[in-house]
Amino acid sequence: MHELVSRVAAFRTGYLTLLELHLKATRRSRLRRVLTERVRADLDANVAYHEESGLPGDAAAVRLLMLALNWLIIEQLTLPDVFTEAERDQLVAAAVERIVAAE
Repeated sequence: MHELVSRVAAFRTGYLTLLELHLKATRRSRLRRVLTERVRADLDANVAYHEESGLPGDAAAVRLLMLALNWLIIEQLTLPDVFTEAERDQLVAAAVERIVAAE
């Protein structure tokens, strides 16, 4: 999870473009359908990989982590000074510990 958030924060333009696509999809039904299919396929692939790898946590934990970390990623992309890198790392660790341990 730490690697994922760091990788996204390092490639701001690409992920900001994806965020813009999400916003456009709210106004364009064809784009919404295509983007929904793509995001759903990615989500399903991430859950399948997680389950096959034997890592702790179930499919719900993977989905919850993705949802929780997505907003942290948006903060890092749009307002990078809200959290320091150390705070970001602490938040990622806390999310993983609490969501996975909650099973």
